Amino acid sequence: EPVAVFDGALHVLLDAMHETMQANDGQGLAAPQVGYGLRAIVLGDGQWPELVNPEIVITKGSECRQEACLSVPWRIVAVERAEKVVVTAQDRNGQPFVVNARGPVARLIQHEVDHLDGLLITRFA
Repeated sequence: EPVAVFDGALHVLLDAMHETMQANDGQGLAAPQVGYGLRAIVLGDGQWPELVNPEIVITKGSECRQEACLSVPWRIVAVERAEKVVVTAQDRNGQPFVVNARGPVARLIQHEVDHLDGLLITRFA
């Protein structure tokens, strides 16, 4: 579900997701991976730590690379993804912003948005 309320409870969830991601040496984590059916992801890329209600609005290019996932740590799968993405999102306070990402960060965002849509990398296996 889209996040509708940007309050302390959301901040606590996002902070806990960051801790969980870091404790498991992850690069990203989506709310459904920790039992919350919300459109929220955290990233370890340093530039965009959180994307709430992210929507990929433009994709360009294509590349195939190996991916792993905290949800299925025993699998590494070759996944075809866009090389560049433009994403609209909101921050933890509900402020909208746009992300222009390429390479590994674009791949990471697509991977986490897949989780929000109920998809795992195993669909590529």
